[in-house]
Amino acid sequence: MLVFVAGSAMFDALESQTHAEQTEQTLRQFDSDLATLGIQEDTPKSVYLDEGTESKLVTDGELTVAVSDGYVRDESDPIELRTLVTTDEGGNKFAYQGGGLWRLDGDRATVVTEPNLRYYTETVDGEHVGRVDISPTTIDGSIGSGEHRAQQTSLNTFESFGNDIEYVNYVTVEVTGTSYHHGWYDFLKEEFDATDESNVPASCTNPGNVGENIICHDEAGETVTVVATVDGETPLANLVNIEPTVYGGLYIEGTSDRFKNRLEVNGYDDHTTGTNESEDLFLVNYDSYDLHKHANISGIPVVNGQLGSEGNPNISAIGYGVTVNPGPKGKKFDEDNDAYWLDAHKNALATELSSSYSDIDEIDDEIDDVQTNYLNGNPTADGTVTAGLYEGTGSINTLDSSDGNVHIDADSDVELRNVEVKGDNRTSIYVDGDVDLSNVDIKPDDRANALWIYASSDSEITINGDFQGVIYAPGADIEIADGTTIDGAVVAGNDAGIGDNVEINFDRSLRTDTPLSDADENKLFEYGDTRAPIDATFVLDRSGSMGPHNPSDDVATYSPTEIKEIEGEVWRPISVDEPFRNMESGELLTDGNDIILRNTTTNKTKRLDYRDSADPDNWQEIRVDSCGFFCSDKADIGKFNHPGNDPSGVRVEATKDFIELMNESNGDRVGIYEFEENANVLYELDGDLEAAKQSVEGNAYLGTNMAAGLDEALDDYRRNGEEGQERITVLLSDGKNSDDDYNDDMDDLVDEANTLNTTIYTVGLTGPEDTPIPESQLETWAQDTGGEFYKADNADALREIFETIAKDEVEVDADMQIGISVTNERETTSGYAISVSEQTVTINK
Repeated sequence: MLVFVAGSAMFDALESQTHAEQTEQTLRQFDSDLATLGIQEDTPKSVYLDEGTESKLVTDGELTVAVSDGYVRDESDPIELRTLVTTDEGGNKFAYQGGGLWRLDGDRATVVTEPNLRYYTETVDGEHVGRVDISPTTIDGSIGSGEHRAQQTSLNTFESFGNDIEYVNYVTVEVTGTSYHHGWYDFLKEEFDATDESNVPASCTNPGNVGENIICHDEAGETVTVVATVDGETPLANLVNIEPTVYGGLYIEGTSDRFKNRLEVNGYDDHTTGTNESEDLFLVNYDSYDLHKHANISGIPVVNGQLGSEGNPNISAIGYGVTVNPGPKGKKFDEDNDAYWLDAHKNALATELSSSYSDIDEIDDEIDDVQTNYLNGNPTADGTVTAGLYEGTGSINTLDSSDGNVHIDADSDVELRNVEVKGDNRTSIYVDGDVDLSNVDIKPDDRANALWIYASSDSEITINGDFQGVIYAPGADIEIADGTTIDGAVVAGNDAGIGDNVEINFDRSLRTDTPLSDADENKLFEYGDTRAPIDATFVLDRSGSMGPHNPSDDVATYSPTEIKEIEGEVWRPISVDEPFRNMESGELLTDGNDIILRNTTTNKTKRLDYRDSADPDNWQEIRVDSCGFFCSDKADIGKFNHPGNDPSGVRVEATKDFIELMNESNGDRVGIYEFEENANVLYELDGDLEAAKQSVEGNAYLGTNMAAGLDEALDDYRRNGEEGQERITVLLSDGKNSDDDYNDDMDDLVDEANTLNTTIYTVGLTGPEDTPIPESQLETWAQDTGGEFYKADNADALREIFETIAKDEVEVDADMQIGISVTNERETTSGYAISVSEQTVTINK
């Protein structure tokens, strides 16, 4: 009898095991079939449950998901765990719950196939962050055995869930009231790699800034809770919806104002000033903003209204306005565009914005929110301030975020003087009072993002000593003292007082938006001074054929065909109607004197030294410049049968026009030289562009030796050359070299020009009698250095040719240094940090 009972029990166990394996296999296939329904959308599918099994649908608990930013919590609607429970002929019990298959053994449940819930990590900006994907399946309908028809009938994606939370610190998943809680505990602990609550200082109900995943198991309540990290702690400023708009280094706003000081706005990379530095934006949100004649802006002013001029301001790159008023000294850049010179010297170029940019909203409500709801009741920030939350300020000497972010509420005045900011995180100060700043220094580098001072529109900001950090106070008054340097950014408002010689170094990693469209940036590149500084040298022909002369072989070059005498220091009309020279050498006391010419329209005057030439088309009156008691008050002017190739000195005006397009504040320099059979240095290479312009002369006598002039220009590069300067030489000649040896000298000098990284542009000028020029040689000499050859059919063409070279080299350069791009686009994590959906499947016989 005992043997029979034992054998019967063994048989029953084997039979039960066989049923369990069969049922499990069938339910695995059932699980697989349901998993494809979402892919096939609403297409019905055949599913099967074993004959002889008993199946029923029950509600066995619910699943809830919550997200939190560490302060605010948002919870999803509960998802009912509609469960398919199957009991086979061997008494084995299985359940399909939450998209997974479970086996029940007594009061314990184990996972056969995992439910539809995943936790994983990915790398974002070099940091490992957590992600959660939950999509349980709910079953409705009528259940029996055998074949069934299954169809997805709804999909709830919980789209509104978490909308109020932009940065997810942690997510909580809770399964409660289920008889399968043991199985859920084992599964969630492994899936989330979670630590039991008893082994960590935090808890599932109060996780704080959770640093590791936590799991809790309430067996009596049949509840399992897991708390998982997602993106970690987030700056409080973002959590309370302060979304900074930072266009550039300095933003001010108001109605109308004028600026008359020197201001420098640069941008830098890698959190260290001087790294990849170039000019950056000065934002002026004014209806009208005028630049005084003494205004000198090294940067790019962008006015959200009318940019105007009151005289001769200076802008190193280019300025923008929704509209531009060039003022009394200004004029159009040319007729085909909307660019203007704001000054008579072409030192301030401005153009119109394609569209206005958005105002920056005040943050008064946000500051009140963070002070009231987050920081109220915390200790006072005093002395050395470390990670934590604070209300009010004392005498702060150090702000240290090494161990975490620092948040300080200041609903009264704040004074930061001689303060050191350090640590790898951020210090944020929220102020509803006045702010006084002086000598605030970020260590160990210039990471401006380490300190943010947020202030309300009622605040007055005063900076009277160097400051590193960000001031974000839209609408607040601001005063920046003379000589102040700011590394970071300033966003402020009305009554802006910007002192003289203020320097703003903008950390470009702070930029969240740009006021410039692609079309506006193209204008900057097209018109703006966005290039390396230029060393330009001009080698000008002063041979006799440039001015009036006598080309006949039997008559000396400077022998006039007719001489006219002028007398006295009283202005009188010029008595000739053709180009002429001053024929008096002035070498003896009794010789004649220099001659003075006057244009009666412009009242401009010009002195003619010995053999200097002039054209009566440009001058109407003449007189003698007497040298005193021992000198004659008479002088002779000579007429020649050849007027000269450039008797009016157009080459002088062309050279001056070129220099006008250069930019002294950009570091451009100029050198001026003349050649005949020898060379003459008119102006050594130097950065005083105005003095260089005044030195240009239009002399004309003797032969031609281009090499002599070029050698002087290259000698200046040898002696006075500086690194980082682009070198160009413009060489003008109206004929060939007087001696073939000079051509050999030119060949050698062109080779040396390449060694000195100098680009040569050659210009050949033909005259009234088509004086032959060595076109082939001039072209070769230019092209061998990467330059070009230009032919001028007459002197009047010189200005256009010189302007063409200037625009190629000065105004449009391939080495563009300024690009206004957004490097700090603000992202939120809700919507991709966690995904929750519920799929409902209806099953019927």
